[in-house]
Amino acid sequence: MLIDLHCHTVDKSDDSALTLPAIGRLARDRGVEAVCITDHEAFWKPNALEQAGKEAGVLFIPGAEINTDAGHVLVFGLSEYKFGYHHPDRLIEAVAEVGGATILAHPYRRALPREIGPGTPGFANALKRARSNPLLALVNAIEVSNGRGTDEQNEFSASLAEALGMPGTGASDAHAEADFGGAATEFERRVGGVDDLIRELKAGRFRPVRFR
Repeated sequence: MLIDLHCHTVDKSDDSALTLPAIGRLARDRGVEAVCITDHEAFWKPNALEQAGKEAGVLFIPGAEINTDAGHVLVFGLSEYKFGYHHPDRLIEAVAEVGGATILAHPYRRALPREIGPGTPGFANALKRARSNPLLALVNAIEVSNGRGTDEQNEFSASLAEALGMPGTGASDAHAEADFGGAATEFERRVGGVDDLIRELKAGRFRPVRFR
């Protein structure tokens, strides 16, 4: 089952131009069966997404992208934003309390300068620094294929996950129609909602898929 784990809407993310109907249409066109709506520090009501998904013919799963002092985290299981979530330990503690799951999003940000490529000393040094990120000891997976990232940036993320022996995910991180469909995650088992998604993320039964 193909799922896009990271997508933003114009309704709740100031930097997105995507509506839920547009996301549904794009997902159907690309064979993506479910999309996680992960707006910035904002949560959709599950019933609102469920209804929108039925109208769009695609499963919409609620989540959020939280900006912390150590990087951006995709969270599943929480239902509202609370002050203090910018502290990584507080965010992860809150997710653990509800039995949720987390993914470190685009780890190349804040870590890999754009002019540095694979096979260079700078790339190796950036990986070494990135391994000290406290979030890596707290999240369930690393986003290793981001649809808006370059090949070099995604290689950095994949190398980081491999070095730590952590599972990797793929997602479009779509903010516009042109972003959608660049990457997704293939799950071994069917996912019918956020509870199923959390279970499968914790079990590691998935792999990243890159389309372009």
